[in-house]
Amino acid sequence: MLKRLSGFAGRVALLALHQMAKRVPLPTLYRIGTWLGKMAYRLSRRYRTVAERNLRMAYGETLSDAERQRLVQQVFIHFAKSLMEFLVGDGLSPEHIGRMVTITGEEHLQWCVQQGKGTLIVTAHYGNWEMAARFLTQCRGYTLNVVARDADDSVTTVLVNRIREQGGYRVFSKGQAVRATLQALKRNELVALLPDQNAGDVFVPFFGRLAGTVAGPAILALRTGAPILPVFCTRQPDDTYLFEILPPLTVHPSGDKERDVTETMAQITAIIEHQVRKYPSQWLWLHNRWKTRPPEEVHAYNAAG
Repeated sequence: MLKRLSGFAGRVALLALHQMAKRVPLPTLYRIGTWLGKMAYRLSRRYRTVAERNLRMAYGETLSDAERQRLVQQVFIHFAKSLMEFLVGDGLSPEHIGRMVTITGEEHLQWCVQQGKGTLIVTAHYGNWEMAARFLTQCRGYTLNVVARDADDSVTTVLVNRIREQGGYRVFSKGQAVRATLQALKRNELVALLPDQNAGDVFVPFFGRLAGTVAGPAILALRTGAPILPVFCTRQPDDTYLFEILPPLTVHPSGDKERDVTETMAQITAIIEHQVRKYPSQWLWLHNRWKTRPPEEVHAYNAAG
């Protein structure tokens, strides 16, 4: 969502919100975030339409029009509140973050670290992944690197990355992150990836239809032997968070790299889908997840036309 706040108007709005967030108590920020989410839902026809179409594809007729619209509004509100938390993040002490987050499954992360090959953390544009990153670094002392896409203009990118790095974790720019990621894994550090957005590397099932997905986590695991660790940071009704660390996935090469990559990404995507189904209002339905289609589907469509 942060990368959509680019351009001059978005940059000014982000700077203004950042300055305001530092001076306003968190409960007030949540009220502001709720108001902003409702306003964005009303005004952003483009993303509202994308979200409603995605939900129609994912859930079919099991959701009524009213239920679908209510869920989309909840998505806007959730991410607006998460934006407020991100912007005030450099003003939150480790003690405050520790009170906001309850962690389960840390033994899985400790096991991964003990293997000495680095850890590939996989999560999604879900809940509050930025809060999870701050918690791991500031409250648990892990060395964390995050692969993130730059915003559409350099000024917004600098601001966003500065806030992130003040939280204690480094940012690797997506598209130029391979070498830095390999070096971090060699140092037995954590590298976080969010492989739940549209791409064209491999096509795996997501909510009953093939979705174009990045292959990076699987390729890195095969190359380095680093375990893949799924994590999710879910907002609770009182605006605290449950940070769940799930059992790791270890990729064992079979000799068929293409199959290994596809099967691994299918596993990861299935885990993400399971989490999203539990808390659908906390995933980024505003993104056109099924935009890229498999080549055979495009070929069939063109042949029919």
